[in-house]
Amino acid sequence: MIGCGPAALGLALAADRRDALPRLLAGGVEFLDRSPSPTALDGLRFPFLIDANSVGGDFLAGVRPDGTFAAALRGRAGRLLRERHDRQVPLPLVGEFVNDLSRAVEDVLPHGFRYGADVRAVRRNRDGSWTSVDRSGAALVTSESVVLATGGYEDTREVSEAYGIPPGRVIGSAELMSGRLDEAARVLRAGGRIALLGGSHSGFAAAGLLLDRFGDAIPPGGLVLVHRDLALSYTDPAEAGSVPPELAGRLETCPESGVINRFHGLRSGPRELCLRALRGREPRLTLRHTASAGARSALAEAGLVVHALGYRTRAVPLFDRWGERIPTGDRTVRVDDACRVLDAGHDAVPGVFGIGLGYARCDAWGRRRVGINTFHGEDAERIVSGVAATAAA
Repeated sequence: MIGCGPAALGLALAADRRDALPRLLAGGVEFLDRSPSPTALDGLRFPFLIDANSVGGDFLAGVRPDGTFAAALRGRAGRLLRERHDRQVPLPLVGEFVNDLSRAVEDVLPHGFRYGADVRAVRRNRDGSWTSVDRSGAALVTSESVVLATGGYEDTREVSEAYGIPPGRVIGSAELMSGRLDEAARVLRAGGRIALLGGSHSGFAAAGLLLDRFGDAIPPGGLVLVHRDLALSYTDPAEAGSVPPELAGRLETCPESGVINRFHGLRSGPRELCLRALRGREPRLTLRHTASAGARSALAEAGLVVHALGYRTRAVPLFDRWGERIPTGDRTVRVDDACRVLDAGHDAVPGVFGIGLGYARCDAWGRRRVGINTFHGEDAERIVSGVAATAAA
């Protein structure tokens, strides 16, 4: 397992639910992470000053209540999430729970997590196994299967080049929501405007954070959110009948949950903020379609532009047994329905799986299935099955 972030823990959780954890451990499992210490890794899990767009119960769903990792459910964070099982919860609380879960997973591994393991490539051997190597080319682990859980990053440089915005005026939404608000404060104090590029949850969550933190210091029209499409999520299909004309696009009903626009529709606070802005009840936030003249002028004139256009895969290069790099896409590495990493020709790379933000499966409409309950649930179970099949072969 390369990467020990929130999604990576799903492998152990799924194995525990399926009574396969002893067999998985006996077969040999290594968790590698480039973080230098447990404390450094803990600080990377959901350090955001916003609420989750999921309810508390979603973060508990992958843990077997009577299983190996049940102690995490009884900790402070687990109890609070259970109390708020049907309500939105702060992401720092989710981070606390995932850290508890991480320690529980690490405790069952023979040697714990391997910290400071900065994997720079994974090479296939002549016998079909894989070897991960570090910066110097030294071998770290050789294994039959590899699971990539290296996450994603926001490509602010691409936005800077595409729109001709100086790099110093662009910040990633994750960086802003992690607490870097000094530049936003400087722009607003000087009477400038802030543009948010992207109409997803991240864009509206970032706007909501700015409104909460700076309040009346933001003048009417002080925030401009530039979007391509807007969509709301609906748990009640009847509610979709009253959708505003601006949101009357295709309504996609998830066959598993019945939720409309499950993976891309706005929920909770961002949803309410979008509706307030559309109805003219939040004058400090203006919405502009990306093709409009207003959008172009907002981006050109803004003192700060917040990138909220999603994430690119933080990819680890893969090499075949002849030393040739296996092409896996320039932006986002795709996986198939079994979470197997696909090459540029859409063929599964044998023995290599992906999970998490950088390797999300797609639904029937091509929407990326992003969510802890998805990663810890069905995605992880499919990988456990795939790893077992690879070992048997």
